[in-house]
Amino acid sequence: MTDHLIFGREPGETGDVDVDELKAALAAAPDADPEPPGAAPATPDPTPEDRARTARRRHRTWLVFAVVVLLVIVAGLVAGFMIWRSGTDEVPDYAGPGDTEVVVRIQGGDGIKDIAQTLVGAGVVASAEAFEQQAALDGDVQALKPGYYKVRQNASAQAAADALVAKENHVGHLRLIPGRQLTDVTAVGTDGSQNVVPGYISEIAAAACVPLNGQQDCFTADDLWQVATTADPASLGVVEWAADGVRAAPDPRKRLEGTIMPGDFDIPPGSTPEQALKAVVSASAAMWNGTDIIADAARLGITPYQAAIIASIVEREGITADMPKVARVIDNRLAAGMKLEMDSTVNYALDRASIATSAADRANPSPWNTYYAAGLPPTPITSPGPNAVAAALDPAAGSWMFFVKIDNTGASCFSITVEQHEACVAQARANGVFG
Repeated sequence: MTDHLIFGREPGETGDVDVDELKAALAAAPDADPEPPGAAPATPDPTPEDRARTARRRHRTWLVFAVVVLLVIVAGLVAGFMIWRSGTDEVPDYAGPGDTEVVVRIQGGDGIKDIAQTLVGAGVVASAEAFEQQAALDGDVQALKPGYYKVRQNASAQAAADALVAKENHVGHLRLIPGRQLTDVTAVGTDGSQNVVPGYISEIAAAACVPLNGQQDCFTADDLWQVATTADPASLGVVEWAADGVRAAPDPRKRLEGTIMPGDFDIPPGSTPEQALKAVVSASAAMWNGTDIIADAARLGITPYQAAIIASIVEREGITADMPKVARVIDNRLAAGMKLEMDSTVNYALDRASIATSAADRANPSPWNTYYAAGLPPTPITSPGPNAVAAALDPAAGSWMFFVKIDNTGASCFSITVEQHEACVAQARANGVFG
């Protein structure tokens, strides 16, 4: 019988498999099929760390790509918007110089944007943006000072800017210089010529008068004098240490003298006389309180009001270089019980400004005439500037008892004895200062 075998069998083989031999053969076999000659080495399987790094690189690549695409889209949208806007959205702006006159206020600290909004609110310009664009090209507008300005409504941005920087449109502005009085004064020159110097009351009234659209409703200097002579000092904002001196003044028209400081002031157009005077007096009080007059006067053994009176005489009697010496002469004469005998006080009583005085002038029985009355005048005789105030509070060291102007520059000759003073007077006469 023929054997049907799946595997060939040598003759004599029984077909039985030796299990032990089969196990040994399998154990000795290689794990993988042998590589054919010349084949590249097999690539090892990637580790979990390798796979993570590869994933991160792919993520970053896609992220950068997405950002770039987003930026390109945004840039395109912005460019498209600007092109569209430039063609369709013009900045609103009126044309021409405008019509109705109005007054606007620029306050301290206002920038261009603030000014633009003020103008829009007053109906002056069509849009803040139009004015801001114009102001960016105009250094004078950027340098505007606080105050009140007359402009026109419905004006172009350029017309509004031009109006703001025009000197005549800075209304309600007042610059008070040192050495002036409340009342108008007749100035007499060495050649006998005369001219009227406006006083502070007249200057305040003029500054407060702002005609608009061809009409004006202004108060007069007389209206302002009525307030100056009757209003309670506290209601006007008089500096506190001067209030009693103001109330005690023997002449109502001179009681506020010296309480108004020289400087720049802004009076609201349309003010009443009370409002206008208070604006200046209260601002002056702040200026007085900005000095060391209270402490320095106490150190000198005088009141702040007395220091202000001395400073006012120093202002009228000496040029800046001589002021500390003039203050010392005043102190020395007061300490010695001598009359001050200052020509400036004689002229003050007469509402006059002059270097020389006559015997009749010096005999005038006025409490402000220091040839006639002993001690200090009852009020200041003018508004002293900062140099005069500083000199009164820190007089020069010296024993001078006399001084006299010796030339037309206002320089003075200082002396201790009567004989020295007479020599200075002779020098002044020789120089033509007085006869």
